[in-house]
Amino acid sequence: MKKIKILSLALFALLMITSCVKDDDENTGNGARVVGFSKSFNSYIFTGADTEPYLINEKINLVGGANGTPSNEDIVVSFTIDPSSTAIQGTDYTITGSTTTLAAGSDFTQIPITVDPSILPGNTPKTIVINLEGTDSDNAVIADDKKQITITIAKCESNLAGTYSLVVTRTDNNTTYYFPNEEITEISIGQYVTSSTGPYGNGDLTSDGAPRDGFVFNDVCQSIQIEEQYLGDYYSNLVEGDSDSGFVTLDTDTGEVESITMYYSIRGFSSGTARRTFTAVYTKL
Repeated sequence: MKKIKILSLALFALLMITSCVKDDDENTGNGARVVGFSKSFNSYIFTGADTEPYLINEKINLVGGANGTPSNEDIVVSFTIDPSSTAIQGTDYTITGSTTTLAAGSDFTQIPITVDPSILPGNTPKTIVINLEGTDSDNAVIADDKKQITITIAKCESNLAGTYSLVVTRTDNNTTYYFPNEEITEISIGQYVTSSTGPYGNGDLTSDGAPRDGFVFNDVCQSIQIEEQYLGDYYSNLVEGDSDSGFVTLDTDTGEVESITMYYSIRGFSSGTARRTFTAVYTKL
């Protein structure tokens, strides 16, 4: 299932990255089935034009155990709202009940959350933090590293698409990379994809089969979020933002974007430093 990919870069000769199929189970052992959130955080951005209730279906996956096979019986998963949440249940959003059922033969279930964007204040993100508490089955457990998700809901404008001059510094060894014409492309409201990741750009990853050289990030009222994701959406190396993943600087007079600063890492290299950390500064052209 695994193979070695060779990336040839001017500054990195024969850098080896171990790659595997993305949907491999995290745990394919014979023990109890393991369930957990598919993400550690998620964000939903609305504008002033969004006035109708919006349904979020937050996914809980069967992530391992029992050789990855679904259960032949229903598994009821219980959850609670963490007190650190800043969104108000019953006002900003509604959730019915405190359990969800992973049906027999299924490998996922969902928690339905209805958000009322008309209630949300402008440029003030709110969070819904959900904890998975347990299951009703002796043969199913909650993954410790996938038992909590932070969902950010916000009403704010975002307009980061465009061309930037990019300077990337690998902070664990002070190496600098320059991308004079970095494109940031909008995927959806508040969600974007870059053209490079760390030192990899200009076809470094795509020429070897990856669908992209960049990574996906979210702009939540000028605060950057970078969810854990595969390098180039292809390699098993993981790209993820720091706890503070960055910020957007706006012109105080016009409100236009001046720059974007991001903090993230790439981990999982087969040799050398296991985690490589980066600071990326995008200056709007």
